[in-house]
Amino acid sequence: MPPSERFLRIYDSLPEDARRRLVEKHLVPLLNAVPPDRCKKSISAALRMQKRYDGIPVLDLKSKKEEVNALLDELERDTKRSFVKGRSIRDELLSEIVDSLTDWLNDIWIVVYEYKVNFEDAHRCLLFAAGVLDHLCNSRGMPSETCKCTFNNMYIHVRLKKRNGRTVKSFSLSGAATLDRVLLWIWRDLLLVMLASEDPRLTGVMPEMLTDIENVVGWQSVERILYGGREGLMPEEAPDDSDEEENWLEDIDDGSPERCTCSYHADHWPDRLNDQIIPLRQLVQDHLLSLFRITPSLELWNSLLTITTHFDSTKSQLQTHLASIATTSSSTFAAALAIHAVENNDESIVSMLDTHAHLLRPRDAPSYQSAVVSLSRNPLFQTRALQMLEKELLESARTVRAALHGSFSEIDKQANKDEFDNIMKLRHGTDARRERIELWVDAIVTPGSQPAHPMAFAAMMIGLPLGAAMADADDADPLGYLDVDQGDPDLEDLREEFRPKLKDRFESWINTAGKVKGGNAILPKAYKEILGWMPFLRASDAIDEMIGRLADRPSKHHVCDGMDALAHFVKVQRKKLAAKADKQKKGSAASASPLTSGSNPTSASAAEAAHPAVPPHAPPSPFAPSTGGLNDVD
Repeated sequence: MPPSERFLRIYDSLPEDARRRLVEKHLVPLLNAVPPDRCKKSISAALRMQKRYDGIPVLDLKSKKEEVNALLDELERDTKRSFVKGRSIRDELLSEIVDSLTDWLNDIWIVVYEYKVNFEDAHRCLLFAAGVLDHLCNSRGMPSETCKCTFNNMYIHVRLKKRNGRTVKSFSLSGAATLDRVLLWIWRDLLLVMLASEDPRLTGVMPEMLTDIENVVGWQSVERILYGGREGLMPEEAPDDSDEEENWLEDIDDGSPERCTCSYHADHWPDRLNDQIIPLRQLVQDHLLSLFRITPSLELWNSLLTITTHFDSTKSQLQTHLASIATTSSSTFAAALAIHAVENNDESIVSMLDTHAHLLRPRDAPSYQSAVVSLSRNPLFQTRALQMLEKELLESARTVRAALHGSFSEIDKQANKDEFDNIMKLRHGTDARRERIELWVDAIVTPGSQPAHPMAFAAMMIGLPLGAAMADADDADPLGYLDVDQGDPDLEDLREEFRPKLKDRFESWINTAGKVKGGNAILPKAYKEILGWMPFLRASDAIDEMIGRLADRPSKHHVCDGMDALAHFVKVQRKKLAAKADKQKKGSAASASPLTSGSNPTSASAAEAAHPAVPPHAPPSPFAPSTGGLNDVD
């Protein structure tokens, strides 16, 4: 290895301060020992570099952090003051924060694209800007918990210009959250310039940069870098973002080959930079593939197959990774089911369900439903798909019933069942039925779970002991902590245990029945079985009274929603069965009518002579049977 190459490797491995000391103490003194012409040549090269970087914008990240963080602190203080004063300057503060970031972006782009230096500093600046946007969108006390109108409809105009004042790109955005598109557009140019430099040190830190971007804004944004911040590969149906005053066609020679206009490429790139998009796609693909090996998902699967330049080999590689980790956890199992359903790999779905169906959780219902729909399209597995549909539909109804028993534990007592049968004999809407329903609900309520009497509540407030029965023992979250931030993924397991989405789960299986071939035939059977467990679903007034008893308890709202979903299902199925029976009755009458009229003309004439027809203008006989109208009453 030549000494110069060895020295460069050692130099690149040193910290920044150590590099400076090395240059000052060991390299600079060598200029006095070399011949004058060599020394003059080195000084001339340094002067040329000084002239080239003269006027470069200073990316003072520390000062920008102090400025923006001060505005964020003031925004938080304003949120607290507005509760007392009733006045707020939140909109002005938000606008000032966004303006501070947008004014900074052009300097970042100039440093990396025109001066081609300070890539890591620019990367840290973009990370900070992305973190501020994420903080404004999702943090408590910020626009995420207050009115979002100003934040979501803020007009943002960003114009990126070269040093000579020529506009390269302009963005007209609606909503501060869309500013991430500008950040990703700059990130793409930054990464491409680093690749074009062919510097091993710079290309070596690029995977770490992609990891930083993923940690701040998510892996979806890593893919969007390839599209210049757009949501997908195809251009958006929107006005051209380029400056209308500039005509870039004059910069392209008439004899130059026609360039691709998809979202992978930009008009301002030279050919050398344009050629780096393929290596950048490979770099992003490698990063997403490493993520897929750990946490596979259908979205990642689709993204990787979209950006790859070798579809078949990438798909084969993904299938190999998926097969190796599909049954290692509930999350990977659900992801594998969803992917196999999209790919119509029915044999793989059946094999997985035969051995590891126990890994499925209630939250994995969408993946399971996709698998059921896929199996139903295959004649070999259609029967099994119907069995799975019926089982899950009834299981979701049983889950609602089990949750209901926590508050109405006496509902299955024979005396209460008999009382309900007697109530159903009363006319709907009468005072007698209303009173009987209230008494029936009082009888089925779990002892000790009813709200405290006003006098008992007053006694509790002055410190008198009331006994353990006053506490709501089945409320594991009396302070409503799970409802504070319903989008927090860290609380997903607790929400699934204490706030299960009973209504969504049941209704999703009802919707799945409409997608499964022959699935609608399962619904009447499920209707009859559900009514066998919960006959009170027939009475809407009883359901309303039961829901009313739970409505003032936030920890039971999911039970109310589940009951409402079951009652709606029963109502719809009852109407469908009634309409079907009425249609069959009319069809039977219509088929019997021709047989009666054409059976014997002679007897028909005799009957007509014995009972002459009533003329159209004659009044009906008072002895004729009534067919409707006022006489048709219950």
